[in-house]
Amino acid sequence: MKHTLTLSRWHKVAERMQLAIKERETAVKSAYTATAISPWNKAAVEEKAAEIARRAAADLALVESGAQAVATIRAALALRNAALGVSARLAEAEAARRRAALYRAIVEGQKPDMVRPEDVRTLPAELVGETESWGFGRRTALTVTLQTADAALLAELRTKLGREEARATRLLDEVADLNRERLEIDVPDELARIAGLAE
Repeated sequence: MKHTLTLSRWHKVAERMQLAIKERETAVKSAYTATAISPWNKAAVEEKAAEIARRAAADLALVESGAQAVATIRAALALRNAALGVSARLAEAEAARRRAALYRAIVEGQKPDMVRPEDVRTLPAELVGETESWGFGRRTALTVTLQTADAALLAELRTKLGREEARATRLLDEVADLNRERLEIDVPDELARIAGLAE
């Protein structure tokens, strides 16, 4: 039966089907590879085995058709997403978020105890430390963190951060709007019931 849903809902349907298929796969594997009985329990074992095999065969058929249905849904979504430019927008949004995260890390990583390179010469002598006693001429000292990002760069990064965050938000909003687009896909009735599509 054909169903018409939004793209975002089709994603959920495919996830639900995939979960149901996974459960059935486990049952099929167990039925065909791990059905065990106690040797003393011989009564009606043939009938029980036949029932287990019948259920496993039905589950196997459902897994096979379910895997195909999920593939059909995902292929249809991929085609529609490509036509609408969803993937391109998601890629652009991810790039914007990565840039914004870098800018934020640099801006928020500035600490009050950082020292500008030109101010290192004027540090108090007690911060420089003493020469090592074993004579290698190195000095033992506290370390200072250099502030290599100047005020102009930090101002520029703050501007870029705001711009990239706004860009990512706009692109993700566009994707959300595009995911309201409707798509018609034919889904077998039993799978539609599993996915919660049956009326």
